[in-house]
Amino acid sequence: MGKWAKNIFGQENIGEIGIVVAGTSLPDFEKSILKMFDKVISSKDLVYHTHLVKKNNRVYPIVFNIYGAPAMIDVLTLMHDGGCRTVIFIGAAYGGFKNLDVGSTVIPNKSYHFDGIYHPIEPDRKFGVPDRELKNKMEELFKKNNIKYVNGTNISVPAVTFQMPHANQEYQKIKPSTVEMELAACYSRAKDIGIRNAGILVISDNRKSSVGDQTKKKLRYSAKIKIFKIIIKNINSFKLSPLKTEKEFSIDKHLASIIEDPNDKTNIYKKN
Repeated sequence: MGKWAKNIFGQENIGEIGIVVAGTSLPDFEKSILKMFDKVISSKDLVYHTHLVKKNNRVYPIVFNIYGAPAMIDVLTLMHDGGCRTVIFIGAAYGGFKNLDVGSTVIPNKSYHFDGIYHPIEPDRKFGVPDRELKNKMEELFKKNNIKYVNGTNISVPAVTFQMPHANQEYQKIKPSTVEMELAACYSRAKDIGIRNAGILVISDNRKSSVGDQTKKKLRYSAKIKIFKIIIKNINSFKLSPLKTEKEFSIDKHLASIIEDPNDKTNIYKKN
């Protein structure tokens, strides 16, 4: 355990509590968040941007630029390998269904799998939900610090430019508040492998404002900065007992089990 985490964070043990930031983050924004910690121990610019940081002598992993469900699933799995058992998701979403203002905050109760990520493996998996205890902690913290938020239902889609028309029977039945790409995968994968997870979405666009609306950019930026300040200042308050699973998850054991012939002596993952 830990060799996969070491490959992207620089060490095997990366701490129990982490943050994942979905979607594209500009370099200046990323730097401003890292400055909220006492020290940056390591950084790697991969498909996503991984950092190991320190605050009050505790180590935390934080990953930016996680784009799409497949990247989210891999990042969570690698963080689990390093001992991370609580992950806070922060992302952006379209909020035009309920006319949510750009910059407003949503803490979703449920996120539907329209991303297709589980369909080949588990076709009946329709949605993912947050860890209730972690979500409650998050909401208590927001109320204490006067951060306004709403609850709602999210739909995770394959891509911004490839998704179902919003005027369809499924959407009308679900009555979503938001749409984005990564949250359902984060909820489901976290629960499967034993990570507590809860998500925060900041509205990036709606019917009146596109993601390219520069006049609303400051609203999105300010809302995220405020949320990060509160989360990072109180990050150790999210330390909870480990989530119980039927059996402890291991990347190597999982990869060894899916190779066609599990008795193959050349199965490199079987040896670990």
